[in-house]
Amino acid sequence: MEKSASVERPLKASEPGLGNGSAANTAQKGLNWRHVAAGVCFSIIWSSAFVAGKIVVTEMGPFVSLFYRFVGTVFVLGLLCGKSLWGPQAGRALRAGFVLGLLNNVAYLGLSFSALQLVSPPWVVVIVSCSPFVTLILGVARGLESFSAAKLLGFGLSLAGIVLMVGVGKLEGGAVQGLLLAAGATVAFSVGAVLFRGKYSNMPLLPVNFWMSVCAMLCFAPVAMQSSVTPLAVPIPAQLALVWLAVVSLLGMALWLLLIRTQGASSAAAYNMLNPLSGLALSALLLGVPIQPADVAGAAAIVTGLGVALCVRLEKR
Repeated sequence: MEKSASVERPLKASEPGLGNGSAANTAQKGLNWRHVAAGVCFSIIWSSAFVAGKIVVTEMGPFVSLFYRFVGTVFVLGLLCGKSLWGPQAGRALRAGFVLGLLNNVAYLGLSFSALQLVSPPWVVVIVSCSPFVTLILGVARGLESFSAAKLLGFGLSLAGIVLMVGVGKLEGGAVQGLLLAAGATVAFSVGAVLFRGKYSNMPLLPVNFWMSVCAMLCFAPVAMQSSVTPLAVPIPAQLALVWLAVVSLLGMALWLLLIRTQGASSAAAYNMLNPLSGLALSALLLGVPIQPADVAGAAAIVTGLGVALCVRLEKR
């Protein structure tokens, strides 16, 4: 295993999957606002899935929704990838896609959706938002990250802001199982991030995402085949939300993998802490949900914490 100093180097333009050297050249110059913008876009897109998912799950159930979500993603990615699916790295992309698909699409989404049926959404949001901590620990253990007390402080401040925003209500029956499912989802997501950074970061993103989606589609297919609910049988708003979920799996996952490649696993995971803030903004804009003073204070803590965590990594480059 290479030491962290060498692993953290930017990929060269000649390495597969980048296409040009702009990311490699700018990564060495400190704060890269394109990377920050990509992280914010990822958070907005990823958070929108919770709004759309709530509409779809109400009509179709969690696993049937996930199946049709990835059917749409596979179709679009198949068209975009074309012959690249059978190129020189086809075998590696397929293996990487199925491994990451099991972790990010099947385990993470399946466990978190299941947790939502047992505990309130705020608990799931808080536990899943711990992924930067888990990712950092795993990255340090694998030699892909260097330990930083300041980064942990930044993550902790952001997590406190998340708790302030979403609140944490009383736990009821089935809570222990629900919390364990959410924790399992968090670990799966973090393991996927570290694995991609350490083993698959030079792979072309679209083919890997395609096989990740194929993996999820196949895993959720048995449940969907036993259900009589189809996209044609649900209201138009649910159909539109399902289409958007496919877009999220396409764009959101591509941005997620790109963030890991260009900024490292734990720094990429840190952008997940923006999800409650992005979700609140989308809910206020689309659903008219009022913004409370605690939301403003929590948002300030989240942004400050992320600023600390991300700047620590940039200063060490």
